[in-house]
Amino acid sequence: MSTISSISHLSARQSVNYMITSVLYDQFRALNRDFHLAVGCSGEFQGSVGEYRRRHQKLRQSVRNADQFMMISNVAGFCCQIMNLILIVYCSLFFPEESVGRSAFLTFMHVYWPIPILFGLTLTACQGIVINHVVCRVKCVTV
Repeated sequence: MSTISSISHLSARQSVNYMITSVLYDQFRALNRDFHLAVGCSGEFQGSVGEYRRRHQKLRQSVRNADQFMMISNVAGFCCQIMNLILIVYCSLFFPEESVGRSAFLTFMHVYWPIPILFGLTLTACQGIVINHVVCRVKCVTV
């Protein structure tokens, strides 16, 4: 597998994970907003408790499924990105004449390459934090 195709696969995986995270987080916020509007300022609940309970149960199950899937996906992506970063730093430090000194293109790649890797690490960490935050809130509400 070429490096370019592995980068595009990594970007596609992170994009899908980010979209799933965003959709679930927005649905959870919408459910909370609707519930707070149903309670109102007076503290009396106006609406069907069963409807909110069904929506909450469906959303909770979706978050649980996404958490199980993305936990494996994020760990695998995170480990690959860390290994890639370690290899770049290792090659640059211990084999500079063979990795950086051969051509201007290789020098450019060794300077540029860590930027998308660090961006991917940040995106993976943020996705894990958001999913963990939503899952913790769902567990706290249902317990």
